[in-house]
Amino acid sequence: MKGIARFLVRMLVLNMVLVPIMVLGPLLYVIPFICIAANPQDNFSALAQLYFWLGPLSTAFWMLVSCHWPTVRRAQRVGRLATWRETEGGIVCTVAKATLYMFGGLFASYVFEVLFVLAFAYVPLASGVARETLGFAIFPFATFAPVILLWLRRWERGRKQGDFISRIKNNRELRDQLQSASLYAKNLRTKDGHGWQEEG
Repeated sequence: MKGIARFLVRMLVLNMVLVPIMVLGPLLYVIPFICIAANPQDNFSALAQLYFWLGPLSTAFWMLVSCHWPTVRRAQRVGRLATWRETEGGIVCTVAKATLYMFGGLFASYVFEVLFVLAFAYVPLASGVARETLGFAIFPFATFAPVILLWLRRWERGRKQGDFISRIKNNRELRDQLQSASLYAKNLRTKDGHGWQEEG
């Protein structure tokens, strides 16, 4: 019993430490600028190491949140939030997708950070305040690149869907074709539903 209690206390403390870091990760990238402004001649390599290793945890969290956000919001708008998980393939599919996004975001974030560190070595600035400030200013974009790319991809896809909807609104013939196809599909579903009820 003591072992279980000790484990629960450890997990609680770990969550109390990591959850704020993961949720507030993007905002924590302001701290290096305050440190540089307070003491420009200090060595900030330990702070850079800290951000290098903890930043991807925040990226993984935001990838996890971003994974199902659009489908949950869509289900909420149409009033089907209670059946959202079943619509998306059930608990196995939604958890598997969220896990894939989370670990993919974590791994991709480390890859982007390593690429940033390798590329930043070739920046023609002498070491000093300007170089450290520039590094800390660009580094969050490398860390959160998977989230940024996911959001940009979804924005672009939404824009294309928006263009399709505006074309439908302005094209009466296309609107009529889609409406007749929708009615035909509805009639097929209704016939299949009645046929199944008669057999059962």
